[in-house]
Amino acid sequence: MIKIFINLKNSINGLKTTLKEHSFVIEIVGGFILIPYLVIAELDNVFKLIILIAYFLILAFELINTAIEKLSDKITKDLDSDIKKIKDISSASVFITVILLITLLFLAHYL
Repeated sequence: MIKIFINLKNSINGLKTTLKEHSFVIEIVGGFILIPYLVIAELDNVFKLIILIAYFLILAFELINTAIEKLSDKITKDLDSDIKKIKDISSASVFITVILLITLLFLAHYL
């Protein structure tokens, strides 16, 4: 039981750290717009759930992306082409989930 509380504390600390990141804050603000929209939109509940899952995937991928960036910066702050590629790939994972969410929102309006 103690281990669960330690893990929870570590997770909360991770969220606090990530809330200092500009991209994550913008995505949270987007959620403050998206979630009320989903409540009032006349969409099938399953489709709303799929959109909500896509949104939380964005947040999860942004957390992973931030962790990779921080780890990479810990290795070296100098310009390194391999580290740049690693950061770009992790950033692309966030971008793909954003495209997924935008596509789902587009489909929600036009289906």
